[in-house]
Amino acid sequence: MTDFPRTQARRSAPKDTAIESLRGLAVVLMVAGHVIGSGANRGMQVADDSVWRLFYLGLADIRMPLFTVLSGLVYGLRPITRRGDYSGLVRGKIRRLIVPLLTVGALLVVLQMAVPAANSERAPSEAWKVWVYGEEHLWFLEAVFLIFLTVAALDYFAVLSTRYGWAACTACALLAFVVVRLPDSLDFFSINGYIRLLPFFLIGYGMQRFGLFTVTRWKAVAAVGLFAAVYALRLTTILGSWELPELVQRVASLAVGVLGVTLIYSARRVIEQRPLAWLGAFSFGIYLLHVFGAAATRIALGQAGVQQDVIIFVVCLGAGVGLPVIFQKIFGAWNPVRVLVLGEKPLRDQ
Repeated sequence: MTDFPRTQARRSAPKDTAIESLRGLAVVLMVAGHVIGSGANRGMQVADDSVWRLFYLGLADIRMPLFTVLSGLVYGLRPITRRGDYSGLVRGKIRRLIVPLLTVGALLVVLQMAVPAANSERAPSEAWKVWVYGEEHLWFLEAVFLIFLTVAALDYFAVLSTRYGWAACTACALLAFVVVRLPDSLDFFSINGYIRLLPFFLIGYGMQRFGLFTVTRWKAVAAVGLFAAVYALRLTTILGSWELPELVQRVASLAVGVLGVTLIYSARRVIEQRPLAWLGAFSFGIYLLHVFGAAATRIALGQAGVQQDVIIFVVCLGAGVGLPVIFQKIFGAWNPVRVLVLGEKPLRDQ
């Protein structure tokens, strides 16, 4: 996402192409999931017992956690230490996250009300829910905004300055992931998303500040084996072949996410590829705008009579990733788009 989200320190530092490659991978997985859709009435409208649905659900524990880990890793380059730093971070995240939430959210509401084939028809009286509850893909902006406020406050009070403090906070976040879920009616500003993603942000922070979560050699082999076992258990619950208590399912989901992002991060030099790194530089814009390109392409394919799922998936994935990149290339230097849509600082020479 140009980054997800990138700090000032990160802009001035040379890019790590391995980390940018992980961004590119993460954004492709995210768009692929949204192209398929979270249910039989969303996206490609595939059946709940199809392979497509299994692909969507099978990566649900890794897609957004991976993005969040990368955000924590980048933030960990320069955690705040002074009161002025905290207020500056809040202002920066309002610009970077909340402004696009408002503007892109408004565009999304207009699309849903104007285009019945968008799979998400919305009555004007319910438009407010996009911002209050963080509906559609915009929930991430609200959740990660709350995460930044929380972690920066912990840094301000030096709670995360040692491994012990970091470990205690991460343990609390992991526990909250398992035991805390608010009912949908109380999930204001994506608090549930905040609870689900906070441990992954802290994991990314630990990667950066304390050099944790890189597994090699026999540790990597052991981690792969453990991941395979936990993932198999998770798949049984996804397929409905084994009914487990809700708390056990959350533990399995958390284990898949933690082990998955750890293995991906550890393999970052293997994943490192220039095309992925190039794509990673546009990841924030892709995240914000992919729904418009993918939805428009899916509607156009439907009107053209294209019904093959593979063709729809590939073309919509390409549009969901490619059209936001083209948009940023053409309009990304224009200040109204930079500020209001992409959350960037305005260019001074305009």
